[in-house]
Amino acid sequence: MRKRTCMGIMLAVAVAAVCCLYIIKKDNVLLCVENGQPCISVRTAQSENKVFLWQDGDGEEAEKEAAGFFFLPSCVTGHKIRLGDTGGSSVRIDGQLCQEGDAFAWEEGQKFSIQVTDASCDSHTYEVGFMKSANIPAMFIDTASGGLDYLHENKENEETGRICVLQVDGVTEYQDELPRISGRGNSTWEFEKKPYALKLKEDRPLCGLRESDRWRLLAIWNEGSRMGDKIAMDLAQALGLSYSTQGTWVDLYLNGEYRGIYLLTESVTVGSGRVEIDDMEKTNKQKNVSIEAGTAKHYEEEDNKGFLLEDGAEVDGGYLIEKDHPKHWEAEDSGFCLSRGDLFTINSPRHASKEQVAYIHGFVEEIDALVQKGDPAVWEKLDLPSFARRFLVDEIALEMDTGSTSMYFYKDRGDEKLYSGPAWDYDNAFGEDSDSDSFFVNYGETIVNNNERLAISINWYQKLYETPEMQQCIVESYADVLPFFEKLLDTGIDRYAEQIRASAAMDDARWESVRTADNDMPRYKSFEANVNYTKFFLANRLNCLCARWGVPHEAFAAPASGETHQVTFSVYEGVVETVEASDGEPLSCAPEYDGGVYQGWTYRRGGEPYSSYIPVYEDMELYNAKWE
Repeated sequence: MRKRTCMGIMLAVAVAAVCCLYIIKKDNVLLCVENGQPCISVRTAQSENKVFLWQDGDGEEAEKEAAGFFFLPSCVTGHKIRLGDTGGSSVRIDGQLCQEGDAFAWEEGQKFSIQVTDASCDSHTYEVGFMKSANIPAMFIDTASGGLDYLHENKENEETGRICVLQVDGVTEYQDELPRISGRGNSTWEFEKKPYALKLKEDRPLCGLRESDRWRLLAIWNEGSRMGDKIAMDLAQALGLSYSTQGTWVDLYLNGEYRGIYLLTESVTVGSGRVEIDDMEKTNKQKNVSIEAGTAKHYEEEDNKGFLLEDGAEVDGGYLIEKDHPKHWEAEDSGFCLSRGDLFTINSPRHASKEQVAYIHGFVEEIDALVQKGDPAVWEKLDLPSFARRFLVDEIALEMDTGSTSMYFYKDRGDEKLYSGPAWDYDNAFGEDSDSDSFFVNYGETIVNNNERLAISINWYQKLYETPEMQQCIVESYADVLPFFEKLLDTGIDRYAEQIRASAAMDDARWESVRTADNDMPRYKSFEANVNYTKFFLANRLNCLCARWGVPHEAFAAPASGETHQVTFSVYEGVVETVEASDGEPLSCAPEYDGGVYQGWTYRRGGEPYSSYIPVYEDMELYNAKWE
C-alpha cells in the first residue's frame, strides 16, 4: 500500500513537472492571424490566451502607421515563434513566405516586417517589435462584449467575462468565468490607464495573496517606480496594523490587449482574511428580502443617508467606514456627516438601515467631540496602537489625500472602540506628487501640516498628534519598524526593481504616447532614476523623522553614483544656461528670471515646478514660459 502511494506521488510530481516545463519545452507560442491581423497565441497544458498586436494610435491612424508591439508575458521563454493558424491568409516575415509550422526568431529592439495577405489579395504590412516581461504573473481577462468601450464609459458599469492567471513558469493558476469586472477609483479613474475591480465566482488565492472573491487592479499611473502602494502596504504589515492589505504586480491583458503593469491587491472589505469583523451587510440581507430584490427604499436626510429596511433595528455590529471626499460621498449609498462637516461613507453595511446609520453617526460624533476638546477620555473610544501605526504609514509616505479620502476606520460588535485602518491608497506618496510650493517633495514636511492645508481634511491627526499617549506610541512604533527600512533600502527596493523592470519597460512603451500628449510623464525618463528617487525620498524622510522624534539611528544613505549630469534651463528665445550636477544631489539654485514676464522654472518632462528637493539622477531640462 505504501509502495503504491509513493508511486502515485512520484507520478503526480512528474506530471506537475511536465506542466511546469510546458512553456519551456514545447512549441506553444504561435503567430496566428485573426480578423486579418497578426496575433500571438500562448498555449499551455491548461489554457490558451491571445496577445494582440498593440499599435500606437486608433483606427485609421493605427492602420496608416501599421507599426506596433507584441507585449509578451513572462511565461514565454526562448525567442522562437512558430506560424500557427492563419485563417487562410498568407504570411511573409521580412519578405520570406512562411508556412504553418515554420519558426522565426525574434529579438528585443529589432523590428520585423509582417505582411498578411488574405484570400482576396488584400494585403497589410505591419512593422512589429517584441518586448517580453519577466518575473511577474500575467492576468488575461476577456469581457463578454469583447470590447472595453462600455466598461470605460462609466466606472459603475459592469461586465461578465472569463479570467485566466498564468504564473511565471507557465502554470495556469486559475481560470474560470468572471462574474464581474468594473471600474474603480476616483481621481485615478480619470487617467487613460484605468483601475479595475474584480469579483470571482468563489474565494480563491491569487498570485501568492490570501484567498478572496474580491480583488482590485491598481493602475499605479502616478508612480514612476511603480512601488509606492506596494511599499505602503509592506510598511503597514511591518507595523502590525491589523487587516493590512497585500499586493503583488501582474501584467494585465484585457481582450488580448496589453494594458500594462498593475498592482493586484486585496480589497478593503469585511470578510475572512480581510477586515474580520461582524458582517452586518450579510445579516441585513438575510433579514431584508428587499435588499436582494433591489427594492430597498433609499433615504437621504440633511446629515444621514441609507435605507429604510423592514428589519434594521439591530445596531450593535461591525462597521467599516471611510472618511470621504464630498464629491465621492455624494455617489455612495450610506453615510453620515458630522456636525463639523466631515463626511463618512459606510462601506459595510452598504445597505445600512436608518437606525444603524444613526447609531454609528452618534458613535463617531461622540468621539469627535472628545478629540476637539482634547479630552484624555478619547483613548477609551479610540484604539491607540492602530491610530499611532496608521499615522506612521501616512506620515512616512506623506500621501496627499490623507485625511480627505480613502481613510478607513472600523468598529466590531461588542467593542466600544474605533480602530484606524486598513491603510489604503498611496499612489501620490513618497514624493511622487508635487505642487506649486513643493510641499509633497519636501521630505521634512509633516502630514499634520498637510491636513491643516486642506479644508476638507479631518483634523484628528492635528488634535491627537500632540497628546502624550499618541507621541509615545508613535516613537516606540517608529523605532521598532526601522529594521524594516534598513532591509528595504539595502536590498528590498532593488529586489522589487529587478522583479518588475521588464514589465515597467513594456508599460512605458505602451503608454508613452498618451503620457506625452497629456504632458503627464513620470519625473524621470529612466526606470532606474525613478527607483533611485524613491530611495532618495525614503532615506531623507527617515533621517528627518529620526531627528524630529529623537530616535538614534545611523543616517540612511541616498543613492549617488559619483557621475555628473547636464541640467539645461531654457526659455522660448533659446538656452539660458547649462550646468553640471552631481548624481543624487538636488539642484542648489536655478537662474533668476523676471516674474512679470515668466511663470517660473518647470521641469519639461514631468511638468512640475522647480524644487530644491528634487535630485538629479539623469540629464534634465527646465523651461520658463512667458505669461500669456
